[in-house]
Amino acid sequence: MQPEILAAGAVLWRQGEDGPELALIHRPKYGDWTFPKGKLKRGEHLLAAAQREVFEETGIRPVLGRPLAPSFYDKEGRLKRVDYWCATPAADAEAVDEAVDPREVDDLEWIPLDRVADRLTYERDRPVLEDFSREIARETVPIVFVRHAVAMSKADWFDQDELRPLNQRGRERAQQLEVLLAAFPAGAAYSSSSARCLETLLPYCAAEGVAVTGLPEFTIGTLKPAKATARLDEIIESGRPAVVCGHGEHIDEMIAYTSGRLGTPVPVGPLEKGEFVVFHTAGGRLVATEHHD
Repeated sequence: MQPEILAAGAVLWRQGEDGPELALIHRPKYGDWTFPKGKLKRGEHLLAAAQREVFEETGIRPVLGRPLAPSFYDKEGRLKRVDYWCATPAADAEAVDEAVDPREVDDLEWIPLDRVADRLTYERDRPVLEDFSREIARETVPIVFVRHAVAMSKADWFDQDELRPLNQRGRERAQQLEVLLAAFPAGAAYSSSSARCLETLLPYCAAEGVAVTGLPEFTIGTLKPAKATARLDEIIESGRPAVVCGHGEHIDEMIAYTSGRLGTPVPVGPLEKGEFVVFHTAGGRLVATEHHD
C-alpha cells in the first residue's frame, strides 16, 4: 500500500554536559511531545522538507546526518509516511524564535537521551528513537556522488565536448541541488573538469562558499583509473565531507569502488542525470547510504 501522505523531519540533537540531548517539541493543538516534522509541499523534495520543517518548528537550522528508519501510521484512514534523519544545529546558526508559529509549536525542550522515551507521546516515535540510539557514532561524514545534470545535446554542440554546458533543464536541476546538497555538512567539492559537471555543482559551491576542484582523473577522455581510485582513497581516508560530480560513463564505477572500500554492496543501479548517492561514514566505516533522484 502506497502512502497517501508524505512528511519529513529529524531527530535534532546536541552534545550536552552528560551526553546527547534531543530536541522535543510541544504542539498545543495536539498536546503532544514529539520530534519536529511536517508534510511535504507540492513538488517538494524530502531533504528540502526536512530542513524546512525542522527550522519552522524549532527555529534552528539543521545539518542532516544519516537517515533513520521511516515511520508509517494511519492518519484519519490514510497511510502516512514520515522520513527522518539525524540532525545537529548548524554551527553558526542562532535559534530564530520568530520562525516558529506559537499556534503550531509552543515549547521546545532539550531532553537527555536516556529520558526521551518517557517524554514521547506516541508509540510510533519509539522505533525512530531506537534507530537513533542504536548507532554509537552519531556524527557522520557524508561522501556524495552526483551524476551531472542534463547538458546540451551533442548534436547541437560544435565545439570541444569538455566545454558543452548544461541546458535549461540542467541548470534548473543544479539550482535544486544547491538546496539538497546543503542539507549535509559542507566540505570539499570535486568534479570532472568538463563544464557540465562543474556547472552542476556551481550553485551549491557558490552558496556554501566551497571551492570546486576540477580533476582530470575524473574527466571523460582523460580518465586514468589508477589516479581516479587513488584520489577516491584520499577522499575516503580524509574523514572530511565531500561531494564528487562526474559523468555517467564512470560515476557508477566510482560508487562501486567506494562501496568495495567500505565493505558494502553497491547501493543503487546506474544513476540518472542529476541523481546522487550519499555514503554516511564514521571512523572509516559505512553507517548508512541514501539515494535521491
